[in-house]
Amino acid sequence: MSAPAVIAVIATCRRAPEVRRLLASLARIPRGLLGVVIVDNGAEEATREVAVASSLRVEYLPQSRNLGCGGGLAAGERATVERFGPAFTHLWILDDDAVVEPDALEILVTAMERAGAGVAHPQVVDRAGLLGWSPGVLDPKIKTLLREPLTPAQYAERAGLDPVPFSWSQGIALLVTRLALEAVGFHRDDYWVRGEDLEFSLRLTARFPGLYVPAARVQHLPPEGDPVAARAAEYPKHRAMLQNIAYTALRLPHGRRIARTIPPNWLRFLRTWGWTPRVLGDAAGAFLRGALLGQPAGAKSRATA
Repeated sequence: MSAPAVIAVIATCRRAPEVRRLLASLARIPRGLLGVVIVDNGAEEATREVAVASSLRVEYLPQSRNLGCGGGLAAGERATVERFGPAFTHLWILDDDAVVEPDALEILVTAMERAGAGVAHPQVVDRAGLLGWSPGVLDPKIKTLLREPLTPAQYAERAGLDPVPFSWSQGIALLVTRLALEAVGFHRDDYWVRGEDLEFSLRLTARFPGLYVPAARVQHLPPEGDPVAARAAEYPKHRAMLQNIAYTALRLPHGRRIARTIPPNWLRFLRTWGWTPRVLGDAAGAFLRGALLGQPAGAKSRATA
């Protein structure tokens, strides 16, 4: 295979400091990164300045309205195909609050080539250095292990560093071959918030092998803010996630593999927010809209952003 030429795609909204930090980490990658596409759902001057100041080749795409998570990524993927054409070999979907290790890209690409995979996800660590946001690996023993609070060293000691197949993943740092992207299409723009990565990864792994690659590492560092305000903002996003899970699992053929996760996800929602009439009604409404009405939490639910 020819040398990889990777385009990183980032959808962001008013998070210039996080974008600056991510671009700085991308600039440390020694080879393989062809360019970066930033979709700015906030059309913020500070983000534009960060993009312009980067030493990387950055395509900055300000939006006149907030396209949401799925819509922003779809716009970035479309722009990548239009502007880079056949020049790129892989698309790297990155959360704006990710920080990548310099060797992560090369490790991911190498693992994908060896396994003939179409999509790969690295090991993700939080501020405390613990593993989190792990994909849905298919090995039952590793799936159980990943539920424990582990450091990367503890994981390596108990499970090794060999790549492991997965069926779904988050979009924190998802590497996709151009072949796979062309086969399955872009992110759906009607997943406004939460679940666009779940649906996209399931669509990919229905056609191509997906790999969890623990030897590649990325940090996930969401902004730290007022915990009370953060909790209040989380509720509508969590509710939207329920709706998107119900829609993906019960209305899409490639999503049926996660149907069994519906009961535990609803139980987690109720345990998190309380067994009040409002919460019970919202949980029921999310199931009704997603499973019965066939509506993801998209454009009609922008209040959830």
